Amino acid sequence: MSTGDYVRYLRAVKGGPTPHDIQEATGITAGMYRQLEQRYREVGDEEELTKLAEYFGVPAEDLIKRSPWTRKALSEVLVNARESQQSISIELRNGETIVGSVGWSDLGAALILSDDRREIVVQRHFIDRWQLVD
Repeated sequence: MSTGDYVRYLRAVKGGPTPHDIQEATGITAGMYRQLEQRYREVGDEEELTKLAEYFGVPAEDLIKRSPWTRKALSEVLVNARESQQSISIELRNGETIVGSVGWSDLGAALILSDDRREIVVQRHFIDRWQLVD
């Protein structure tokens, strides 16, 4: 799960404060916060992510470690897996791992055809980690 998806989740859990509310509490501009939630690339430096982690009551490492796991990177690996017909291993937020081929993907979800022949639609924001399988 990207940092943006994770902070969007944390904001919902906290009751939906606005980006302006977050700016007032952390000093991080509302514009930067919006970019963090909406961009497909890495946004925010370690200092800003640490302030957000404090605000949301999670360890800073929870946000920092997600920086390289962007939505753009997930899109790229899903397309590559589908085009090359290579299996992908997907670790879900609940700790479950699914291994299989990609049937389709869009900006919200992906269809994984699991090795045990199940068709599983996975919401992209529920994917924590991924890797191509040899």
